[in-house]
Amino acid sequence: MSTITRLRRIVPVVTIVAGLAAVSIGAATGQGADPFVAGGPSTRAVPLAATQVDRARALGRQLAAALGLPGVSQRVERLDDRFEHRTYDEVTAFDASNRAVAIARFETDGSVAMAVVLGWRPGRGAPVDRASAEQRGRSFVRAAGLVADGQPEVRPTGSGGWMVSWSRVAAGVPIRGDGIRVSLWADGTFHGLTRTERTLAALPDRQISAGAARLAAANWANARFPATASGMHVASVERAWVAPNGMFSANGLDAPAETLRLAWVVRFETTGPLVERLRSVEVWLDAGDTTVLGGDVIE
Repeated sequence: MSTITRLRRIVPVVTIVAGLAAVSIGAATGQGADPFVAGGPSTRAVPLAATQVDRARALGRQLAAALGLPGVSQRVERLDDRFEHRTYDEVTAFDASNRAVAIARFETDGSVAMAVVLGWRPGRGAPVDRASAEQRGRSFVRAAGLVADGQPEVRPTGSGGWMVSWSRVAAGVPIRGDGIRVSLWADGTFHGLTRTERTLAALPDRQISAGAARLAAANWANARFPATASGMHVASVERAWVAPNGMFSANGLDAPAETLRLAWVVRFETTGPLVERLRSVEVWLDAGDTTVLGGDVIE
């Protein structure tokens, strides 16, 4: 599967502690991990050996120097995120007054998952333009030891800064939520970075057409919303890799699945009186057999 976002280690890192099992990006915490329970906390701290704490702290210092993250002391925790099916090391940086000023997260293989400077920071210099924002976004990606290929999306943010994003693609289809995103303050200084690359299921042996997906979705809507289906019309039909969820299942589980699947995403928009209580419905159909994988509802 081809992707436009790939990882390569650039910044030298501390030698991985012997015996520490490396996991892939977004890997599960193991079959023995407790599942996420709706309404409960999504993360919990798990024990970490002293050598692993030292390794995470060293990675945190290294990344802070590369990105210019503030802080004079660090706290290290290993967190099991049952909602996202990930385990990562979180390094929180504090200033001289013991206030948290930055957070960095590392996958258990030492690669960068996230970094953010906490608090509001008004621009100290002149605002940068779109081209400069893209250039600075690329430089921060390299500084974090990552590589983002292809042309990014560069858009202004509500804070007056910029978001520079590289979406991940596999088999020519976008992977929802995956990729690299860098946020900048208005003057182009670093605000945050995230990198997500989850596990993908195998492609279906045979894929249904967009027309077949549209028909299957219409039949589903008629059965699911018999009293209001007449006020719903198909607005778009497109393929995407999605993390199945329990939006339309009997138990309504909140956590997305660990492995993403190729789906036809069919979005319905509403008309008439229905608009007052339901704006749109999105149903995800397996691209191979139209099984409902989940979806989204905007009220």
